[in-house]
Amino acid sequence: MSFNATYATVENEDCTLHYWYQGTGPLLIFVPGGNGHGRQFNYIMPLLSKFKVATFDRRQMSASKVKGPNKKFNPAQQARDIITIMKALGYEKTSIFSSSGSGIIAFQMAVSYPETLEHVVCHEAPTTALLSAAESTELMDFLFGLEDIYRERGMQPTMDAFSKKIMVGMDDGHKTQKPEAWNPKNQFENEMNMGLYCPDLVKIVENGTSIAVGFGTKSEGAMYKRTVLEQGKRLGCEVCEFPGHHQGFETQAEDFAPVLIGLLERLEEKRKVKVGSKTQNA
Repeated sequence: MSFNATYATVENEDCTLHYWYQGTGPLLIFVPGGNGHGRQFNYIMPLLSKFKVATFDRRQMSASKVKGPNKKFNPAQQARDIITIMKALGYEKTSIFSSSGSGIIAFQMAVSYPETLEHVVCHEAPTTALLSAAESTELMDFLFGLEDIYRERGMQPTMDAFSKKIMVGMDDGHKTQKPEAWNPKNQFENEMNMGLYCPDLVKIVENGTSIAVGFGTKSEGAMYKRTVLEQGKRLGCEVCEFPGHHQGFETQAEDFAPVLIGLLERLEEKRKVKVGSKTQNA
């Protein structure tokens, strides 16, 4: 299947959300991370022919503009954006694949709106609060310090400092699509709190959400691999190893897609077993 998406818009909470979709079957929504744009999923979408696949530009990113000034990142609001797109596509439940910072949104959705979810896959979500006290404090100081660099020296020095400290394995020769120029501006002005917040993972377990987390083979030594391992421990869920680096779903889509499909199939089988067990015990 080739990329042949239908483009549409929908309004939610003073934002015009731009989204696109293709295929038929259960709904799977790809949620962009800190870079905000959905184009990074255009390579992998045609490779998941068993699903109706969709993605979008997150609010205040790329084409999804808000009425009035940009506001600080609110994970519950951005979860409602996903629900709005889901309902616009005619579904009451969806599976989601989240990348990087959007894993915070996925976790929040599993806390606040679990009834809307089939399965959740969080790829390299940077929940820094789960790390050791020393490392999480160091990262907090660093992320708040980026705001000072941005204010005093501008965009490029801030991006350089962020990439040097945080991004691991990205220099492997695979090129990723650059977001629109205003996306990193919104990220550094309004979303640096993204990695400092961790939704209540205990509540996700209590809600019984079907969930898995994962990291890339080229993310060895990265902070976000360590956070994934901690998430897996607390959620008691599968920790999946995916091909590539932090954006392996884009740069190695043909290798990434079958691993994602296999993971979603295992989650579905696990849920069927769980439902069957409940039925027998009823």
